[in-house]
Amino acid sequence: MLKYLMYSIFLLSPIMSQTDPDTSSSDDGGEEQKYAMNTSVYVDFSKNTGNTTAEILYYGLSFGLFGDYGPLKDTEFSFSYSANDAVVSGEQWEDDANLILKFDLWASQRFSPFLFLQNEKDAIVGLNNRLNYGMGGKVNLQFGTSVSYALLAESENYTIYESTIESIDSVESEYYYYTWDYDTTYGYSEADSIRDFARHSIRPKIKLKLLDGNVVFDYRFYYKPNVEDFDDYLLQNELTVNIATFYEAMSIYLTYSDSYNSRYDKPDAQFKPKDSSLSIGFQFDL
Repeated sequence: MLKYLMYSIFLLSPIMSQTDPDTSSSDDGGEEQKYAMNTSVYVDFSKNTGNTTAEILYYGLSFGLFGDYGPLKDTEFSFSYSANDAVVSGEQWEDDANLILKFDLWASQRFSPFLFLQNEKDAIVGLNNRLNYGMGGKVNLQFGTSVSYALLAESENYTIYESTIESIDSVESEYYYYTWDYDTTYGYSEADSIRDFARHSIRPKIKLKLLDGNVVFDYRFYYKPNVEDFDDYLLQNELTVNIATFYEAMSIYLTYSDSYNSRYDKPDAQFKPKDSSLSIGFQFDL
């Protein structure tokens, strides 16, 4: 699913970027652009050989359209795609991808409806594919805060590991005649766990621009319970700090995220319920 979505995005992106901007005349007779576009891309590849062998590839692409676009006023259209693929000493260390599409009408107004789609995978924790899509609304509050709610249809595919008996060996007891002892060997088999259900998504957010906009602080928290079972839920924290530099197209960024999956919060779970990541780097805007 991810690859087909990516093909369509790469085909759409050049068309959107080559479209002439909608303009209107200003008071001094000049033309004023009514919307803005932003595209950024990053690639990070490293390879180690010798005592440690590793191949690590991180890459991503994002596109955003903001403002008045034809009949759509105060509109925000955005997509982002990121992927991590890392093999260290012959073992898969990271294998995940995440694609997000969002269309937000009246984005800067008091209330704005939106459409949302996300497709992700994380093979390291057994998530082969999760696709959710739906619609919701956002209420903009004061001081850069907002609260949004969406009802999402979700389809997920996990790899689960089930205990199996591989063999049973029997030997005559050393202490009793005509009595047998049994030695059982256990193993694990893989199976797909596929579910289709609905999920709530509740997201408070705070976004602050400090020092004349040179520092942007963006924090978001997501609570996503299963509509039919509130004990089955996801939690996410996302923090981004972006700092402008002397070069207009380059900025320094810090991102932190953590996620919690109640599916794995049990004694016999194959994976840990919580993951977190921190990254610091440079970003170039095209």
